[in-house]
Amino acid sequence: MEKFNIKEEIRKIKENMNLNKILILVAIILVIACIIAISVYLGTRAKENQLEYEDKITAHNKFEVITVNFETRQVKRDSQTTTLRSEFGVEEEQENIMLESIENLKNFFENTTFEIDEEGNEAIIRNEYQTKRIILKVKELQGTFNEIEEMEELGNGIYILSYGTEKRTKEAYEYMQNIDWIEAVELDEVLKIETISDESQTVYEDKKNNEQEEYKSYGVKAMGVDNYQNIIQENGNATDIVVSTIGYGAKINDEFFGGRISEDIYNFVDNNKDITETIPQGSRILEVIQDSTTHNVKLLPLVVIDNENYTTISRIVKAILYATEKSDIVCYEMVHKESKIINEVLKNAFKENVPVCSVTTSQVEESNNYPANHATTISVAAIDKNNNITNYSGKGEYIDFAIYSTDVEEIFNKNSSVSKWSGSEYANAQIASIIALIKTYHKDYTILEVYNMIRNYCKDLGEEGKDSNYGYGCPNFSQLKISDIDKTSPVMEDVVIDNEKWEKTKNIKIKAKDDIRILGWKVTETEESPKEWEELKVLASSLDVTSNIEKNGKYYIWVKDSAENVSKKVVEVAKVDNKEPNIQYSIDSSKQSTENYVTINITATDEESGLKENAYSWDGLAWGKENNQLKVSENGIFTVYVRDNLENVAKKEITVNSFPQKGKAIIEDGSLIKSIDVSPEWSGDTNNNVIITFEDNLNIKDWKITETSEPPSGFETALNNDDLEYEDEENQNSVVFSSNTILLENVTNDNTSVSLNNNEIQGHINITITVSLKENVEYYLWAKDNDSNILCQSFKIQKNSN
Repeated sequence: MEKFNIKEEIRKIKENMNLNKILILVAIILVIACIIAISVYLGTRAKENQLEYEDKITAHNKFEVITVNFETRQVKRDSQTTTLRSEFGVEEEQENIMLESIENLKNFFENTTFEIDEEGNEAIIRNEYQTKRIILKVKELQGTFNEIEEMEELGNGIYILSYGTEKRTKEAYEYMQNIDWIEAVELDEVLKIETISDESQTVYEDKKNNEQEEYKSYGVKAMGVDNYQNIIQENGNATDIVVSTIGYGAKINDEFFGGRISEDIYNFVDNNKDITETIPQGSRILEVIQDSTTHNVKLLPLVVIDNENYTTISRIVKAILYATEKSDIVCYEMVHKESKIINEVLKNAFKENVPVCSVTTSQVEESNNYPANHATTISVAAIDKNNNITNYSGKGEYIDFAIYSTDVEEIFNKNSSVSKWSGSEYANAQIASIIALIKTYHKDYTILEVYNMIRNYCKDLGEEGKDSNYGYGCPNFSQLKISDIDKTSPVMEDVVIDNEKWEKTKNIKIKAKDDIRILGWKVTETEESPKEWEELKVLASSLDVTSNIEKNGKYYIWVKDSAENVSKKVVEVAKVDNKEPNIQYSIDSSKQSTENYVTINITATDEESGLKENAYSWDGLAWGKENNQLKVSENGIFTVYVRDNLENVAKKEITVNSFPQKGKAIIEDGSLIKSIDVSPEWSGDTNNNVIITFEDNLNIKDWKITETSEPPSGFETALNNDDLEYEDEENQNSVVFSSNTILLENVTNDNTSVSLNNNEIQGHINITITVSLKENVEYYLWAKDNDSNILCQSFKIQKNSN
């Protein structure tokens, strides 16, 4: 058995440990070498990849397709003849090589974003990445994007990402196809827009026989749009409506558009406000809209198509979003290929209740009439004067209505021999105009409500019901009335009356509003609808008036609009006091015989606001609480005043005639009456003892008293001074002479007595008569002497004022 040697074992362990160290060191060196190699490799790859993002070949012009015919060696950019040198900047030698074969062409575009398709003898060149932009639709950004030069947020979750090269754009676009939080992603493609064809008329019509009269387009009168305009003008208070056109711009400096162009105009091609018309159709489309609408409708032309008829999806998307924000109706002037992002902004416009009217045309297949065939747009067929579908009209199940598209007057080209134009785009402008009129009084209408309004006034054409040629038919508003538009009664916003305090009159403050126009108002005391109204002198959609109420009770407040819609509200009016207090009095004569005065006692009541504390006055100036009594020591008329808390003043005249009251006579100029004596005995306003003395030596034979200035036909009494005694048979008076007086014994029928007095000093006879007369009556005393001369003198009697 081998003996264990501990030193030997230790030596072996040390040798093994050294070997392991060497192996570990070698391993570390190898790892470091690998890392360096990988880093170098990755760096090289990164450098190679960076170079791969450069665009070695670029197109000089925007395009949809470039075609190369190898047989004819002809090159076209979107049907326009060109050259490969013009489009890609190659030398003539390189161009010749490229034109030799499809293989050479493909080799030239190898490792680029250009795609080459072969169709017969032609090559089709496309490049979807030429704008270097990608458009996204997201609910919420959940990440960032590298290598982008710019990110533009358009709103509604739409973003435009711009890249430095077409290759970067391509890589980013392919990468984004698999990001789950992106709802839609699309390249910002270049679109070549084909102008909708116009048909021109070169023979001017006699304006006297022109059916259009003062209008620039046939459809205005043919569809009763003029009647709709008149209704708006007559009722006023039109809401501002903006119609935007997306397409070509317009000649907005033309005097025809004076005051109707919106300040929000914009050019999405050059990103400025220069909307100079790129294609002449733009102005004529606006012409139809202006001609067919009232002055409240503003026009907002937006340019998205350049002078070569090119646009991009991003321009259109921006314009639709802008129009949705700035306008109430969109008139879309073009057709093009479908776009996912445009679909999204069209749906957004629908959600915001902004109708998009899209043109249709027979220039493309039915399925390619986009966005007219989109579910959210309103599309129309174009018809002629005979209601026939035109040869340029689009057709399909997407057609909603049929609209006149003919006879649009040429007003912008003064040198043109063209008289009128016809085209599908004018039918589209006409339906946008109709919607503008509808929205004038119903700005908040949903698209469905607008659609149903049009449909309800359609004349069915073609097959019964909706069809692919005419839709629901052609609208006609010639019989439209304001009552067809306005079916909503005015709204009583506020009716205010203060019933807390007493007032002589109450003011009812009435505030109301109406969707269109308030015609009149009335306050009545009965529930019957008023036959007469307080009509407003100005066109207004609001009412703010005050009505004065003079008595308490129930009142009915009425407001009527121009469509005869009526609103009513009942109010109760209280605490109106315009009545005078009620005055009663009594006269206390108990002190007349002993103290020579009577007392007037006043009793007053007021059932409304009540008597004032100092309610009584005898002159209307000095008021007092104790003035309800007055001591009177002579006859007269005494006036008492009583007031209530609202200063309603009652007045009452009180006559006191319990004291003897002598009267007086007022004698006009004359030579008949010597004197008149009025006694103090009165019966009301009659004095029964008025003594009239004639002037001396008048030798009076007959006399008469009348109340008129006309001479009497006969005299009541006959006197004869020559006889000592005579009989008056007519009046049954007898005259008896005494030494001093001759008395007429019997009273006449009119309570008149006569005395003849012998004036011994003068030596002649005076005649005196006693009569009953009323105060303040003009009397005439007539007398006839023995020579038949007639004398007259007027007089009246009054009570003396004490």
